Amino acid sequence: MKKLGIIGGAGPLASALFYQMLVHESYRLGRSLPEIFLLNYPFHRGLTPEESRNNGAVVRKELRYCLKTLETVGAEVGVLVCNTLHLELAIAPQEKIDFLRLPDLLLEEIHEKKSKRLLLLATRNTCSSLLYQQKDLTIFHPSLEGQAVVDEVINRVLTGHFCSQDSVKLETIIRTYPDEIDGVILGCTDLPVLHHHFPLSSDIPIYDSVKIPAQKIVRCL
Repeated sequence: MKKLGIIGGAGPLASALFYQMLVHESYRLGRSLPEIFLLNYPFHRGLTPEESRNNGAVVRKELRYCLKTLETVGAEVGVLVCNTLHLELAIAPQEKIDFLRLPDLLLEEIHEKKSKRLLLLATRNTCSSLLYQQKDLTIFHPSLEGQAVVDEVINRVLTGHFCSQDSVKLETIIRTYPDEIDGVILGCTDLPVLHHHFPLSSDIPIYDSVKIPAQKIVRCL
């Protein structure tokens, strides 16, 4: 099996959940666990346009360090457990490692399920980026007030504090699109942490950017 390198730390709880999901999926499929190297790096934040301007160069340097570390330990396949940092990953070279991008893996699932109109719940930088934009998909975003709520929920998970009321707040945002959407993207890996502990109630598919990529990556090793 190929050796997997995981860059975590942008959201430590999300990184831990991703590893847990990898293990559970390997057991479910009756497969041996691959050799896994989990690097928990304390990244500077880059979740908002302001943070990108202030920290962008530092974050790219941190990513280069992480990539070099994975190369040193012999990782053949890599994954970055943070959607927003994929914006900086595109700038950092990774020729020696086959990187599997969370947005690509999630979009693959979305196309398999034939969803076309999706609400993206994520950081402001992810929402304003092209990470989940494709010509055959219509992506909706929360209102300014809704985005502020999403930001607050993400920040609470990042500090290790979240509760069932946070899930209710996200459900309220989802319900503002009763007919327009046929799926919800949890496009920040901290939101699946909340969803794992306090599942969101929804009649439409919820595309989890931790669980779904973990399940798909097991099959690639």
